[in-house]
Amino acid sequence: FLDMDTAWRHVLGRCLSLEAAKPDAAMLLHWSLGPDSAGYFDDLPDQAKAQIAAWLGDSAGAVGTLVMGCVMAGNTQDAVPLGLVCGVLLSAQGEGVHELAAAAIRLERFMGDKRIGIAEGRAWANDAAMCLKALTPALRHEVIERAEWLLRELHVDAYAHLSDVLPFGLEQRLALLADALKAFIAGPATAQLQVIEGAADSITRHAHADPTSTRMLRVKMAVRLCRWMMAERPDSKGSSGRQASGFAELAQGYAHQGAFVDWARFKLLGGDELPGLSSAFVALRDAARTKAEAFNQSFAKALQVWNREPRAEPACMPVEAIVERFLAPLAKQTPVLLLVADGLSYPIFRELFEDLETQGWDEQVTCSPTTLAVGIAALPTITEVSRSSLLSGRLVVGAAAQEKSSFATHPALVGASRAGTRPLLFHKGDLSDAEGLASTVRDAIASTQQQVVAVVYNAVDDHLSGSNQIQVRWTIDDLRLLGPLLGEARRARRVVVVTADHGHVIDAGTVQRGQGEGDRWRLPSGTPDESELLFEGGRVKTPSGSAVLCAWSEGVRHGAKKNGYHGGVSAQEVVVPLSVFTPRNMVLKGWQVAAAPQPDWWAPLEAALPTGGPETPALAKKPPKAKPLAAPTPQIDLFAGTLLAASPDAAVNWIDALQASPAYTAQKALAARVAPSDADLRSLLEALAARGGKLSKAALAQRLGMPAMRISGFVNAARRVLNLDQAAVLVLDETAATVELNLELLGRQFRVVVR
Repeated sequence: FLDMDTAWRHVLGRCLSLEAAKPDAAMLLHWSLGPDSAGYFDDLPDQAKAQIAAWLGDSAGAVGTLVMGCVMAGNTQDAVPLGLVCGVLLSAQGEGVHELAAAAIRLERFMGDKRIGIAEGRAWANDAAMCLKALTPALRHEVIERAEWLLRELHVDAYAHLSDVLPFGLEQRLALLADALKAFIAGPATAQLQVIEGAADSITRHAHADPTSTRMLRVKMAVRLCRWMMAERPDSKGSSGRQASGFAELAQGYAHQGAFVDWARFKLLGGDELPGLSSAFVALRDAARTKAEAFNQSFAKALQVWNREPRAEPACMPVEAIVERFLAPLAKQTPVLLLVADGLSYPIFRELFEDLETQGWDEQVTCSPTTLAVGIAALPTITEVSRSSLLSGRLVVGAAAQEKSSFATHPALVGASRAGTRPLLFHKGDLSDAEGLASTVRDAIASTQQQVVAVVYNAVDDHLSGSNQIQVRWTIDDLRLLGPLLGEARRARRVVVVTADHGHVIDAGTVQRGQGEGDRWRLPSGTPDESELLFEGGRVKTPSGSAVLCAWSEGVRHGAKKNGYHGGVSAQEVVVPLSVFTPRNMVLKGWQVAAAPQPDWWAPLEAALPTGGPETPALAKKPPKAKPLAAPTPQIDLFAGTLLAASPDAAVNWIDALQASPAYTAQKALAARVAPSDADLRSLLEALAARGGKLSKAALAQRLGMPAMRISGFVNAARRVLNLDQAAVLVLDETAATVELNLELLGRQFRVVVR
């Protein structure tokens, strides 16, 4: 007995080289691209063609019918490209655009003049996009080229940005972002920022947008700079207009905010292959640089004053005091590894150690969770002065041999060490052997008798004189020996202290101004120009005395052109990291896990976007009107020299009503010891409500002053209280790394009016 399916399997296999009795749409689309598929079908008798087309249309559904319409019309190999074209013509964001509707009618000629329904066409587009992913690179390129040619043939190539798969669409989305960036720079406004956020989101959704690429990193950094520019405007909500009170406050401000601004703006160097986007990046960098220069001038003048009577405190620690005041007390409590990264600026430090938490480390602070210990380089900010002073524990001009001897005999470190073991310092030449990290270094770090080990790491400083045609992404995996050093420390449960002797400024169109003793400093002679300041006494140390002229502007140098320079007094050169990292779950007396270091504007402003997600910016003549953004939260106004109030808004009455409700009391009782305190829950509710109910985990951690690694546990505990009857009042999405509060549902569940 021969059943229908068996019969059709033999017929399709023999006539069309299809192996299934009832091919689905995906199988038909793949078959249509075969080099012989059109020929197989064309060789059939007309009656057989109609019957086979009807059978395949029935088996593969609506998309199968459309595919067979192409086949019957003699356009077999256009089935996938035409599906991709439907993704543009029938896009939900293109509804109501006359040009697209007219093109959809013209498209019917490729189908034997059959009408394409909206739902069927969108399904075809989705299946064609899935098919595209499975093709070989060469065949995928052919299909894409054909689809883009078809768009031009239909006179709608200007709408390619509505496609998530066509490369030309990505280029158009990038061009739209460029236009939005230029409009924002000309007149920053919350509505314009929303357009930028939507444009960037549409770019990241595109199939050809590699999230690990330098191009996408620049897009992300450009958006961050725009958020920062909005957040630090004088008219931002919460502005107090209070002037920064002194050098220590400015140094803290740079560590919290300015370093992230510099990280973002210098990632835009190199531009983009699209000239319009490159020019937008340049304009954005110029706008940020103007603010940075104003800040650096204020910073350098404050440093002049502080230098007369410098004070050693964790929030503003002279490098020569680090060994005695910072390292030795730690070493008395636990074995330490001091990592001195020569030339490590604060922005590169944050980039380099961004993912250290995922490798089993916690950053610790000894002050409040939001106060960072930072080091202050000696003057001029050069290795022979600042590094030698750091490792010697006093202001000196020296070299490696003196550093090794002074470090090993420093009284505070000897006092913290075990009897018979001196502190050990390894320089660049000591670190490697034929097997990688030298065995002497591994043994020292692993030794339970060796309380203090220090390593000088030169990768950053060496890069400043290296090739300027290499785009460096600072990661632990990409820097030789750094991963093994940290791995050995983690296995030995050894605390790591990361610091630097000085930072550096990156070359971005610097101008040479005469000759000097160093790249950005010279001995006093003549009148200082407008880009430099005179420093005398205090923490100034040179072989020729205690007076120097140092550049504060990042735009000048004395020496030959390089990747970067140091010796001056910009915040990039003077403020260095002084951070403590402990292996996971290690407890240090007097220390606590640091809050997430990123500023609020580093993460997306979720409330800036409509509930249904951002709309792709359109090239239509009448783009959709942007919805207003929620007011940005207050930020440190670094480059204007002022501080904006960072305290939360006044207590919200509905939270008082919620916490006084019988349902809330009952939920707290059920959660028992797991329940967060009322104060902590209030902080959570205020933070989420201020952003329209949704924040990324990183942004929430920053707002709550809580380590990012603890956010998930805290939110899950809060859900035990707020998710009454298991209603999704508070939702933690680990995949998207977001936390969302449904305010309307909360009001209904607890019978309170949420305003």
